[in-house]
Amino acid sequence: MRVHVDAGTEHGRRAAAAPMAADDRGRSERPTMTPSYSAKEISAYYASALAALRYLEHARPTGRRFGADADARWSSFRGDLTTADRIDLLIRDADAQWPEAFGARTVFAMRAVAEDESFGAEWVPLEPVDAEELWRTTIASEAATSPAAVLAAVARAWGHSLVEHDVEQIGPTDKIVVVGPSAIAAVLDAFRQGADLDWSTQVTLVATPPGHRQLGALSGGLLGVAKPTRILAAAAPAKPAAGARLILAHDGTADDVARAKELASP
Repeated sequence: MRVHVDAGTEHGRRAAAAPMAADDRGRSERPTMTPSYSAKEISAYYASALAALRYLEHARPTGRRFGADADARWSSFRGDLTTADRIDLLIRDADAQWPEAFGARTVFAMRAVAEDESFGAEWVPLEPVDAEELWRTTIASEAATSPAAVLAAVARAWGHSLVEHDVEQIGPTDKIVVVGPSAIAAVLDAFRQGADLDWSTQVTLVATPPGHRQLGALSGGLLGVAKPTRILAAAAPAKPAAGARLILAHDGTADDVARAKELASP
């Protein structure tokens, strides 16, 4: 069994801004369908999401997600729920607060899942033993101290290694199309240092691999953006971004680079 919180309902929106309670939350059976993603990818996804949440909680403590208060609250209502359920609930809560930054739907480009749903019916959560191990490892580790450190940890979880990537100054009127984990990290840093920039309207990420997509999605959450990051797979239909600046890193896929160039072409 696992907890289901619909982030699109009024209750789901309240869950992002208030301490979590369990007595009014529905529950659904654990799905038995075969997912289209591997156990390794699922593990990387969850480790990355928790790393980002740890940073956000460390930077702006709420007591809702980690720490003694959160543990006490969880113990008071968990019943027969597992740590896997707790992690999924935390992700749903964060995905409501920072739209589409944390859910698996965005990371794995789940087309049949509603926009206000983080996982979807076919999602298979962590096994309880794996969830316990991940939770203990996450709590025992020092929280990242910067968004850059978070993205570096996310990249490692997915088997990538970020390298420095120069980005010229970005202005409020610039439209940019970004490809590659290292470029995503560099653009995030530029937006943190810039003024009057709008991540959700200025940036388009072309990212097909799940790890690349999670780096981009989490960037919006790390910036505190209240709107979803625009992330496109190479094969996804999209309106042209004629005249947009291209920011391409060596670690982007050939298909993503080609698609980005097509989008930005005059």
